[in-house]
Amino acid sequence: MQQPQQCPSQALGVLIPGGVVRTDFVPSDASGTKFTLALTGISGKDIATVSEIVFFLLPGVSLPPDKGALLFWQIVSTPAPNSMATTPFSATPTTTEFELLGALANHKPSGAFRTGWATNDTLSNAINAPSSTITINLGVSIEPMASVQNMGMVQNNTTNVAKQIATDLFNYMQSFDTGAGGGGNMVVPKNIFERWLARFEAKARVDPNFFMKRRDES
Repeated sequence: MQQPQQCPSQALGVLIPGGVVRTDFVPSDASGTKFTLALTGISGKDIATVSEIVFFLLPGVSLPPDKGALLFWQIVSTPAPNSMATTPFSATPTTTEFELLGALANHKPSGAFRTGWATNDTLSNAINAPSSTITINLGVSIEPMASVQNMGMVQNNTTNVAKQIATDLFNYMQSFDTGAGGGGNMVVPKNIFERWLARFEAKARVDPNFFMKRRDES
């Protein structure tokens, strides 16, 4: 049975603008394709101020051939030691499911990715919950490039980007179509483009890659 190609944990780095470079990813399973890093030094309400994370391959390091690196994040909630809700047997951290943040490939060895944390309801609720300390874990999964590209996170050219933007515009216009124009025609408000552009820019400020994701993910 062929073993999966491994990637050294020291191949990867992350940076919160204004912070220090972190390269201390640790393997999270025996496959050598999954890694985690705890974002120590930032917690609670300060997390919401982080608008983007820079993710990169270290100089002189490459991923295994035909592989990409997917970056994920999750919320870690640790009950305070003096919390009435905790006991020596229950004061253990809880975590949310990992959410996709960005991706790298050998032809795209770095990227700055919007976190969307300032408007994330789950994170906001966790931060405002009493008697808990909230931190963030990052996770990296080394995956076949076909899987990475299917998720719309890494593209070799701009053709697919243009197609996805056009599709987003079409779907938005279609949602206003009254059907009065008959088959093959679309009747929409005169200011439809301005309304779509304002919506597009607002969503892109939160997640610049939103239009590249499948509709069931956005």
